[in-house]
Amino acid sequence: MLPGIFSGTEAYYSVRPTDSQLLPRFTGKRGRDQPMRTLIVGAGRIGMHLIGYLSLNDENQLTVIEKKGERCKDVSNKYDAIILNEDGSKLDILKKADASQADLLLAATDDDRVNLATTRAAKKDFGIPRVIAVANSPKNKVRLMQAGADVVICPVDLALRDFENVLSKDQSITLMYRSAENLRVAEAIIPLNASLIGKKIHEIQLPERCRVGLVCRDDAFVFPEPELELKSGDKVLLLGDAPSVARTVELLRSSESD
Repeated sequence: MLPGIFSGTEAYYSVRPTDSQLLPRFTGKRGRDQPMRTLIVGAGRIGMHLIGYLSLNDENQLTVIEKKGERCKDVSNKYDAIILNEDGSKLDILKKADASQADLLLAATDDDRVNLATTRAAKKDFGIPRVIAVANSPKNKVRLMQAGADVVICPVDLALRDFENVLSKDQSITLMYRSAENLRVAEAIIPLNASLIGKKIHEIQLPERCRVGLVCRDDAFVFPEPELELKSGDKVLLLGDAPSVARTVELLRSSESD
C-alpha cells in the first residue's frame, strides 16, 4: 500500500493537501476560495480515463464511487482522490460522498440503469449544478437528459462518427455532432472538378438549415462574405442539422458530369 493511503472494507482514501496555499481556488457554488469538488461514479474504462484527466488539475478535488474493489485499489494506487467502494446510485452512498457539496458529477458506469439513477438523484435530491452522464446505449440518451443530465456522452455515437469520417474521408469530415439538437459541424473540400468553382457564396442555393461558417484556404481562413468565390481545394466549414449538412456536402462536391 502506498504511503498516505488508507483502506477499509468500504472505502479507500488517498490524502490530498489541505493547506490553503496548496489548493488553487475558483468561484464555485459555495462562493470564492473553494476547491472544485468533482464526484465521479464509476471507475471502469471511461471513468478511469476521466479520473486521470481531472487529476492533472489540482482545482479538482475528486471523490470516486466504484462498486468493484479492485478498481478502487487501482484508483488509490494512481491518483489523489477520496474513494468509496460502494454503489453510487444509492442515496445514502451519495450522501456519504457529500454530493450536496459537489460542483460537478460524472455518471460514468458501464450500466445505464446506474447512470440514470445517479443522474436523477444528483439533480433532484442533491441539486448538483452540472451533471454529465455516459449513455452506453444510444437509446438511453433521451432518458438521461430527462433525468436531469446537462450533457450526455454516447461512446457508440462517437465511434460511429469516426467510422463515418474514415469511410467518407474523400468527401467530408464531421468535426462535431450533437444528437440532442441534431447539430452537425463538418468540413468539406471542394474538388478540382466541382461545378461550383468560381461561384460566389450568395449564388449558391444552400439548404435552409445549413450555413457556411468559414472557408480555409492557403493555410489561412476567411469569413464567408457573400462575394467570396469558391476555389478548388477550399475547405468549407458547414454547420446545421445533419441531413442539411449532408445535402450541402453533395452540392459543394458535385461536378458538371454528375
